[in-house]
Amino acid sequence: MPGTTKKLLQGLLNKHREEQNVDVPFTKENTFLFDSEPFRYLALRKNGIQLDNEQTLSYIKSWDHSVKECTRLMAYIVTRPLHGISKTLSLNEAEQLIRKLSRPIAETARLIEENIQLAKECKEKVLSNSVIVSQGIPQNNAEVKRLRHPRTVCADKKCCRVIQDGNQQKLEYLSICHDVCYLKGVVQEKLSDPELEYCEAMDPDT
Repeated sequence: MPGTTKKLLQGLLNKHREEQNVDVPFTKENTFLFDSEPFRYLALRKNGIQLDNEQTLSYIKSWDHSVKECTRLMAYIVTRPLHGISKTLSLNEAEQLIRKLSRPIAETARLIEENIQLAKECKEKVLSNSVIVSQGIPQNNAEVKRLRHPRTVCADKKCCRVIQDGNQQKLEYLSICHDVCYLKGVVQEKLSDPELEYCEAMDPDT
């Protein structure tokens, strides 16, 4: 293995071991060196560039070396223990769950701030008029209503409006683009999800 590449890779692995406490073996058995010359050779051939015999022999040597390394890599892979795909899926599910929680957490934080403000205002009123103590501290409550099925709505200012619900302001969606939308890969409660491009509502022919 070239000295400079080995030093750089060893440095990265050492840093990973120190920061993550994970030791990645770095031996000849699990290290494979692929030369860039074969790729360069294919690019030259594709562009019709002619090579002399000396250059061709050099590329052939590099090609043979890369073939041997690839064969050794495949032989090494088949000896490795199988990887549980379900673990990877669990990570993806956790990532999607975190994305879904961003809006509820923001709404909860806003509600808490509103109730803190209401409590402060109530305290000032009680200090000036103790008779209203029995009325209790006013609080805003949130109620979650689960839809029967996912739907796609438009959040443009032309397609929604702010309405007053008691002391709270809520966003009312006037335009329901796709009432029953089970498009896969879409994160719920996310604005401008790129996967919505494939929703039927986005197809001008439907």
